[in-house]
Amino acid sequence: MKIIKVLCILSFFLFQADLWAADEGRLLELRRLAAEKKTMESYADVCAYLSSIERYPELLSLYADSIRQLAVRDKSLAAFREYYAWKGEACFVDGDYDAGFRWKRKALDLAVRGRMQDKVVTYSSDMGYYFNVSACYDSARFYLKKGMEAARHEPRMAEDYRVMLTNYASSFLYEGKTDSALVYTLQAEKRSELDKDTAMLIENLNQLGAIYRRKKRLNESIHSFEQALRLCEAQGNFRTVAHIYGNIATVYCDSDQPEAALPFSQKAVDYALRYGTPQMIGLFYVNLGAIQCNIAGKSREAVVTLQKAIPVLEEVNNKRRLCEAYNYLANAYRTLGQTDSAMICLQSLEEMVGELRTDVERYRYHQTRAPLMQDRKQYREAMASYLALIDMQKAGYRDIKDYDVYLHLSECLHALHEYPKAYKSLRTAYALRDSASREEYSEQLSDFLVKYRTKEKELEITRLQQKELEREAALLRSRIVSGGTIALLLMLILVFLYVRQRQKARVAQLAQAAGEKERQFLALQKDTEQRLARKYIDGLESERERMAAELHDDVCNSLLALGMNIRAITEDHHDQAMNEQLAVLDATRERLRSMSHELMPPAFQYATIDEMLGDYIWHLSLPEGTKAEYHSTEGVDWKQIPQAIGFEFYRIVQEAVSNALKYADALLVRVELRLEGASLSVCVDDDGKGFDLNKKKKGIGLQTIMQRAETIGATVQLDAHPGQGTHLAVTVKVKLNEYGEERES
Repeated sequence: MKIIKVLCILSFFLFQADLWAADEGRLLELRRLAAEKKTMESYADVCAYLSSIERYPELLSLYADSIRQLAVRDKSLAAFREYYAWKGEACFVDGDYDAGFRWKRKALDLAVRGRMQDKVVTYSSDMGYYFNVSACYDSARFYLKKGMEAARHEPRMAEDYRVMLTNYASSFLYEGKTDSALVYTLQAEKRSELDKDTAMLIENLNQLGAIYRRKKRLNESIHSFEQALRLCEAQGNFRTVAHIYGNIATVYCDSDQPEAALPFSQKAVDYALRYGTPQMIGLFYVNLGAIQCNIAGKSREAVVTLQKAIPVLEEVNNKRRLCEAYNYLANAYRTLGQTDSAMICLQSLEEMVGELRTDVERYRYHQTRAPLMQDRKQYREAMASYLALIDMQKAGYRDIKDYDVYLHLSECLHALHEYPKAYKSLRTAYALRDSASREEYSEQLSDFLVKYRTKEKELEITRLQQKELEREAALLRSRIVSGGTIALLLMLILVFLYVRQRQKARVAQLAQAAGEKERQFLALQKDTEQRLARKYIDGLESERERMAAELHDDVCNSLLALGMNIRAITEDHHDQAMNEQLAVLDATRERLRSMSHELMPPAFQYATIDEMLGDYIWHLSLPEGTKAEYHSTEGVDWKQIPQAIGFEFYRIVQEAVSNALKYADALLVRVELRLEGASLSVCVDDDGKGFDLNKKKKGIGLQTIMQRAETIGATVQLDAHPGQGTHLAVTVKVKLNEYGEERES
C-alpha cells in the first residue's frame, strides 16, 4: 500500500521536468558584474556559483587567482583566506582531493587565527563533506565535529550545524555502521523539524530511508521516502527527487524485484543528466548498472552503463563510487562469461580497497572475488572470501542478502566433499532467508491490523452518530451523487471538446508555420542559387572581355606586324609558297579578330536584341556547305526588351550556335526570336546528328546556358534525339511597360 502511495506521489514529478532548465545566464551575469566591479566579493560570487554547479574547475581557479591578485595588492589576510578556500574548491571540482585539502587547511588556519567563527564553520563543513566523498570517514568526522563545536551555540550558524550533523551521520552510513548512522540521522531529523528547515529535512528522511533499507526494515524505509517525496512536492525541490528515485529503486532491487526497480533508476539517471553534477551522474549510472546486473538478459546493458559511470567518477575522483562500479562491472562480465575482463575489474577494485581500507570497500572486494573464484573452480580461495564476509557480518556489518553468502559457501564445501559443513551452511542460509521473510510479512500484517482496527472504530462512531438520520442522508447522498455525476460528465465533455479544439488549432498553427518556413527556405534557396549563378556569369563575362581584348589588341596586332615584316623581307622575291603562307597568316588574324568580337560583350545601348542577333548570324563564319538563318517577330518595338534579358539571350544563342557548328555536323542552323504578349523566347534548331538526352552528361556549354537562364528567371526546353537534330527553346516573362520605362531612364 505504501509503495502505491509513493507511485502516486512520483507521478506528480513527471509533469515537472520542464522546470529543470539550466540557468547559464546566471553565470554570464555574475561574470559581467565581476568584470565591472573587480572586487573580492564579486569574484567570490562567481566562485560560489561555479562550486555549486560543480563545473568549469579551470574557470573557478582563474577567479580564485583574481582574488589572490587583490590580496597581494591590498596585503589583505581576508582576501588570502578567500583565495585559499576557492583554490581548494577548484581542486575538489577537478577531482584533485589531496591538493584541495591542502588549500582548505590553509584557509582554515587563517580563519582560526583570525577568530572568524563563521569561516571556521564553513571550511570545516567543506572538509568533512569532501573527506566523506574520498572515503576518509575518520577525517570527515574530525572536521565535522570541529565545525559543529564552533556552530553549536551560534543561532546564525544553525543551518551549517544541520548540514554538518547530516554529513556526520552520512559518514557512518557510508562506512556500513548503520546503528550509529541511524542515531545521528534521527538527531538531524529532529533538529531540522524544530528549525523548520524543509530542505534539510528532505535530506534526513531520504537518508533514513536508506538506513532502514540496509537494516531490512522495509516499511519504515518506504515511509521515510514517502515523507521525503511529499515535502519535495510541497517545496518544489526537484534536485533531491533523483536521489529518492535511486533509493526506491535500490529498495525494490533488495526485495528481489529488479524489474520494478528499473524504471525508477532510469528516471534518476534522466534527472541527474538534465540537472545534476558529475557526482550525481556517476552515482546514478552505478545505481542503474547494479540493477541491470540483476535482470536476466541485461548484463550487456549493465556493462555499457557502468562503463559510462567509470570515467565520470574518475574525473571527480570519487573512489568510493568507483569501488561500487568495478564491483557491479565484474559481476556483469562474470554473468556474460568474460572471466578475464572480470578479473581486470577485480584487480582495479583490489588496488582501491588497499588505498581506502574501509569495511564497506573490503566487503565489496570479497563479495566480488568469491563468486569469481567459485566460477573458476578455485573453491578454497572462494571459501576464504565467503568466510571473510561472514566474519564481517558477525562483527556488525549489515547485508540485506546475508543468506546468499552461506548458500554459496555450502556450494564450495560440497564441491570439496565437506558434506557436513556444507549441510550446516545450507541450513543457516535457509534459516536466515525464512527469518527475513517472516519478519517482513509480520511487519506488513501488523501494520495492516492496526489500520484495520482503527478504521473499524471510526466507522462504529460514525454509525452511532448518524443512525437516526440514515434515510435522509441516503436520499441526499443519492441526489448529490447523481448531480455530481452528471456535472462531472458535462465537465469532462467540455474539457474534452476544449482540448480537442485547442489541439486542432495548434496543429493548424504548426502546419501554417511549417509551410511558411518551407516557403521562406525555398525562396532563400532560389535567391542564393540565382546570386551564385549571376556571380559565375559575371566572372565569365569579365574573363571573356579580357580574352577578347588580349586577342584583338595583342595577338592580332602581333600577327599583323609579323605579316608586314615578312612582306617587307620578301617583296623582292615573288615566291608562290611564301604568298600562300602569308594568306594563311592573314586568314588566321581575321579569324582571331572575329573571335575577339564574339567574345566582347554586346553593346545594347546602341542596338536592340533583334539587331544584335541578326548581325551575329549574318557575320557568322560557317563551315563549307552549312547555312544559318535568323527570324524574328515583325512589328515589335525591340527597344522595350530589358538590356539584362537581351544580353543573356545573346550569350545563350552564341553558346547554342557554337555547339551546333562544332559537334552536330549540321547543314542548317535556324535561330528565331519571338515576342508573344509578355512571353519572350528564342529558339535554336539544327538538323545535325543530335544525341541521347538520357546518356549524355551536361557539358560546360549546356550548364552555362542553364545558369544564364536561371539568372533572369527563364525556363529552358531541350529536345534531342540521335539522327534527328536538336531543338533549344528559352522562354522568359517580361513586363514591357516597366522595362521600357527603365530603359528610357
